[in-house]
Formats: sequence, structure tokens, C-alpha cells
Amino acid sequence: MKTLKWLLIAFVGLLGCSKSTPDPAFSGDTRATLNGQAWGGFSTAWKNPSDSCGINTVNLSIQNKLDYPKARLQAPAFCAGYCGDQSLTFTRIPLAVGVYSLSTHQPCSASTNQVGVSFTTLIGGDVVRDQYQPDLTKPGTITITKYDPQAGEIEGTFDVSLGRDNRSQTTSDAAEIVNFQNGSFKTKLP
Repeated sequence: MKTLKWLLIAFVGLLGCSKSTPDPAFSGDTRATLNGQAWGGFSTAWKNPSDSCGINTVNLSIQNKLDYPKARLQAPAFCAGYCGDQSLTFTRIPLAVGVYSLSTHQPCSASTNQVGVSFTTLIGGDVVRDQYQPDLTKPGTITITKYDPQAGEIEGTFDVSLGRDNRSQTTSDAAEIVNFQNGSFKTKLP
């Protein structure tokens, strides 16, 4: 019985693990600061052919496999190695140079001209730990600085503040607000 209890404690610790680490080294094609700490990742752009509202737009996902830097309040006692992934996702980015307001992901019927954004921390690459939505009191933007259809590239910058969705994880030690500042990306189009 003691062994089962110890395994359960260790498992729960692994689910919510994060280590206090120095600023991660930049890697990938995306850079930003996350709550004042260096953050980087790899971006992937894709089009959703079944999204009739997504014509002449692209979606962008930025993946980071580092421990949750500054997206967590403390490091749990039972963190053993691999602690999680992060995903910052933008939807329906117009394929045109310009500055675009950020909002929550909108259904097609909403027909807004805003780009959707969300941030998720994951466990094991596919189990959602915490979800964040835009802080609508602090308007965020994504700016497309270069769109080259011949080379199949898109570049831009972003600044956004997101608040944690407390409906699904009330016991999490995640930060209530995550601020991405001075973000930049360059990625290939599908």
C-alpha cells in the first residue's frame, strides 16, 4: 500500500512539474519574452481547407518543448526531467502585410476581422495542463511585416497578454497571466 501511495505522489508530481531554470537558449525561428524571460520555439504554418472563413489566411502554431518558463509560479518537488510543452497558436492570420488585432478563436459565423490566439501548456506533448485566452483589457496585436508568396514565407511580430482559463484546472500553480512581448517569427507557408 505504501508503494502505491508513493507511486501516486510521484505521478502527480510529474504531472505538474517545472524546474526553476535560467533563461532558455533561443532555438527555432520564433523569439519573444514570456513574463520577462527569454522564450523561443519552432513555428509551423498551415491552412485549414475546411474553414470557409479562413480563405486567404493562415494559421500559425509555435511549439516550445522547454519547461514552462515563467508560465508557472513555483517548481513542484517531484519534477523529474521532462516537464512539458507549450503551444502559442494564432488562427486566421491574413496573408497580407499589416497590423491585426488579437481575440479569442472565433467561429466562422462570427465573421470578425480579428486573428484568434491562445496559449496552452501540455504534459507529454498531448495532455492539456493549462489553457490561456487573450486578456481583452490589454489589446494584443500580430503584425505581418513580410509576406512572400513566391518564396512561400511569412514574417512578423506579436505582443499579447493572455489570462488562464480557470474553468478546467482550479488547482494548477500556473501563472494567472502570461505576457508575450517583442515576439518575432519567420516561417514557411504550406
